[in-house]
Amino acid sequence: MPLAPRAANRTLTMDALPLLFDGGISNYVKPLFRHVFQEAGSGWTVRLLFRLSVDPSRHQRYRTFRPVEGPSTVSPVVTCVPDRVLRSLWGCLGYPPFSMSRRRKNAFIATTDMVPRRGRDRIGWIVYDLTPLRIPDFFNFDRKRFHEKTMDWARRTDFIVTISENSKKDIAELLHYPEDRIHIIYPGVTEPPSLPAATPPPAGPRPYIYYIGSLALNKNIDGMLRIFSECVNRHGLDIDIYLTGRDFLGPGFWESLIKDLNIEGRVHFTGWIPDDERNAYLSHATMLWQFSWYEGFGLPVLEAASRGIPVLYANRGSLPEIINDPEQEMDPERESEAADKAAAALTSPSILTRWKQRGLQRSASFSWSRSARKLLDDIETYVGE
Repeated sequence: MPLAPRAANRTLTMDALPLLFDGGISNYVKPLFRHVFQEAGSGWTVRLLFRLSVDPSRHQRYRTFRPVEGPSTVSPVVTCVPDRVLRSLWGCLGYPPFSMSRRRKNAFIATTDMVPRRGRDRIGWIVYDLTPLRIPDFFNFDRKRFHEKTMDWARRTDFIVTISENSKKDIAELLHYPEDRIHIIYPGVTEPPSLPAATPPPAGPRPYIYYIGSLALNKNIDGMLRIFSECVNRHGLDIDIYLTGRDFLGPGFWESLIKDLNIEGRVHFTGWIPDDERNAYLSHATMLWQFSWYEGFGLPVLEAASRGIPVLYANRGSLPEIINDPEQEMDPERESEAADKAAAALTSPSILTRWKQRGLQRSASFSWSRSARKLLDDIETYVGE
């Protein structure tokens, strides 16, 4: 149900650049913003700031963008100022630049590392996670410099939005940010595209495990394949595994590992595929695995649970917040124990049914509409001051 009109008009401007892309942070920003449009009500004016810069690909994507209608007034704002110039303007003059008004009824939300200093508007920033600071050994970067830059961006803000209780704790600890100004806005469940009832499985004849996400070491894909190898070679399971996502390590790395683990012909990489194809793979999977060393949230876990697909996930980061069932957790440092747990579940209809029911129950508590309403209510505590 849409919110009742607010007593006074508020303006919310959101950096809409992630709306032009797929995957990653866009999987959070797109549905959240769409529901903000629908829930804002007549008391809000919602503006989408499109940073088209001089990048022709951004211009091309913007031409195909279609805003979602809602009861609030939604208007696009376009800037073609190069990002490096805009970053300098925002850093010196705040947002919006060149404004002398003292009116503080507006808010701006940054969705990337383009965080302006405080100007006329209240400044918020969506911090999805601080994974590089928590597990820096998996990232090739200058940790000290990244930490200092992130601290500087945080100091510019009036409030921070994040996606899990675990990420909130990280922000408070690592960025020394006041907890009362960190607002948890959980992702919601996105309804899957409808598939014909007789849609055949997109994979081969064997049952299969499914994984969605980047193919990178911080996602523990190598550990996942070692555990899968134990399920096949030690436990004797006749099963495949399909992995959907962008490859950061190259086919040579995986081919060598797969050969060493004696699981050739059972590991299949789909690359990044459209939503309807991904949903087809997910809907026919026996189980979804998510064994990351650290996650800010873990949207594939919620997506699978909401579709009745049993999930086995790592006991790291925010993943336990989603299903909240120790029976479905594994320790990525104890691979043989994880393989035992996976094999036991895969050969037990009763366990799979129990995990399915638990996932459906838990996923029902995640709603994009509720999250959008909470975001608007939280922001109003700042613009109403």
